[in-house]
Amino acid sequence: MNSNLVFGFVLELVLLYILAVVFYYFMLLRRKIKIEERLNQFSVYKAKKETKFFDDFFSIYDNFIKKISKFLYKLKIFDKYSLKYQKYISKEEKEEIDKMDFVSKKLLLAILFLIILITINMIKYENITLLAIIIAFVTGFYSMDLFLFAFVKITNKEQENDLLKAITIMNNSFKSGHSIMQAIKLVSVELDSPLGLEFKKMYVDLTYGLSLDVVFKRFESRVKLNDVKYITTSLTILNSTGGDIVKVFESVEKTFFNNKKLKEELKSLTASSKLLYYVLLFIPVSFVLFIYILDNSYFMPLVSSTLGYLIIIICVIIYVSYIFIVRKMMKIGDNL
Repeated sequence: MNSNLVFGFVLELVLLYILAVVFYYFMLLRRKIKIEERLNQFSVYKAKKETKFFDDFFSIYDNFIKKISKFLYKLKIFDKYSLKYQKYISKEEKEEIDKMDFVSKKLLLAILFLIILITINMIKYENITLLAIIIAFVTGFYSMDLFLFAFVKITNKEQENDLLKAITIMNNSFKSGHSIMQAIKLVSVELDSPLGLEFKKMYVDLTYGLSLDVVFKRFESRVKLNDVKYITTSLTILNSTGGDIVKVFESVEKTFFNNKKLKEELKSLTASSKLLYYVLLFIPVSFVLFIYILDNSYFMPLVSSTLGYLIIIICVIIYVSYIFIVRKMMKIGDNL
């Protein structure tokens, strides 16, 4: 009991220190804005008050993230772990974004979740248990992974739909007698989407004299889709060996359309099973969280004895095995 009180007291001190630092930076930015307002009376170009505060705030946030990343590089603990976030950084952003910044943001989110937990317990005048701290830290640490996973899924889905539109536009352009460069330009004009910007980059590369092989390879490295490899390979072979580009692209368009149709049919057939999978996936977690919110001492027997820890380990193994097995069974739709 005494150790819990000491631990809670230390966490409250840390929270107060963090809040004091945030308040200090807030007052510093406020003072800076007031000085700029005074200088505006004697300046020709006045500062924008609507965005200045947020610009300064985000610049401080970015600098803080960079400092955490430098510290993590010195520790060399997260070097291998940070490599998994390299796939979220494009070639244009590599100079601005560091893979270790993702880990720094995850740690900052985990600390933020801990602050929220401490604040709630301070308001309710309750002691903080070790289980609650672990749950808050893990939830905050992996919340960014869920966001990035969902963002990549949505982006890939949009790019797949736009890719089919791009193929249709290029096919119609080839039927009209246009060249590959003219077809790429037409797609860049017609598509108002991120994929359209990629076609604009291809057209700019071609106008600057780069060969089609190099342009297609750069396009393939930026847009990481399996279907893009098929298109770039087809166009590269046609450019080097020649052939009827209209018939080839008619075949490509038909293949892509049938592939999308098959995916939609599989999606409709497996919709009920996927819904059941997600319901069974989230029910145990939500059930545990709901009971813990109602009575945080309900699970104390599990964390206060060897038998309780054994039960927790068995439950986690069963839960993870369920996720792994069902995901393997549902993999057929994702591989198409």
